[in-house]
Parts: sequence; structure tokens; C-alpha cells
Amino acid sequence: MTEGETAGIHAVAMPDYLIAWLHLTAAATLVGGLIFSRCVLTQAFRRARLDPNVQHVRRLSGRRFRTIVWISLVTLTLTGASQLLDESGSARIETAWGAVLMLKLFLFGIAFALLLVHDFILDPHGPASETPPSFPSRADRLETVILLITLATLLVAAYLGTV
Repeated sequence: MTEGETAGIHAVAMPDYLIAWLHLTAAATLVGGLIFSRCVLTQAFRRARLDPNVQHVRRLSGRRFRTIVWISLVTLTLTGASQLLDESGSARIETAWGAVLMLKLFLFGIAFALLLVHDFILDPHGPASETPPSFPSRADRLETVILLITLATLLVAAYLGTV
């Protein structure tokens, strides 16, 4: 094959700044949405717990937010992997930067796993209209833990930029 023929085979690479922007936008969307959900919506819904219309709105908003969360998580995973592949490979992993990166990835993995549990096991906003009495409190506690872990992930990411 000639050089011109092989050039058509390679995919067009996305600029680094665009990948970083997508990564930051996904992180801001995820964490901002979690803060709003936990600190605003959950508190408002708690006050009107027995109103069936409020519970319907809670389920609808939860379903919509779940879609946004998973789009954000997929975007974070893909853009993060792309950034990692562009970071000099394993030579940089064996430095202090690499150790901080591993902590960030570990926290992200925990948040990802807890979101799986929340959305696919507890499923507080799923199609079921009847939920056991202890169900909202378990889901609420897990949402708080997820929020705290994602905030810790952001803190480690900010520190990573200084290492």
C-alpha cells in the first residue's frame, strides 16, 4: 500500500483540547447533577412524600437523570482512556503522577460500581410504583455516598493537575 492508501485507513483523531473539554463537561454534568439531585430534589420530594403526583414526578426525573448519568459515565470512561493513552504510557504511570492517577481511577471505579447498584439493584426511580418503606432511605444513603466519592474523585483530579 502506498502512503496515500494507508492515510485513508486511519481514523481522524480528535484534538486533545476537545477530548479534555468533553471529559470536563461530563464530570461537571455528573457531579452537578448529583449535587442538585441530592441537595435539592431529594429534599423537596421528602417533604411531599405521600403525594402520588410528587412520587410520579420523582420517578420521571430519576429516569431522565439516570440517562444523563450513564451518558456522562460512558463519556468519562472513553475520554479518560483516550487521555491516558496519550500520556506517555507506562513510563508516566510509575511516577507520583501515576500513583495519584491510580487513586483517581480507583475512586471512579467505586462510584461507577455504586451507581450500578443504585440504578440496577435498588432502582428508586424504576417502573415499580410500590416500594418498601425502607427503600427510599437506603437509596438516599447510597446517593450521598456516591456524591461524596465523586467529589473526592474531583479533588484527586484537581491535585493530579498539580503533580
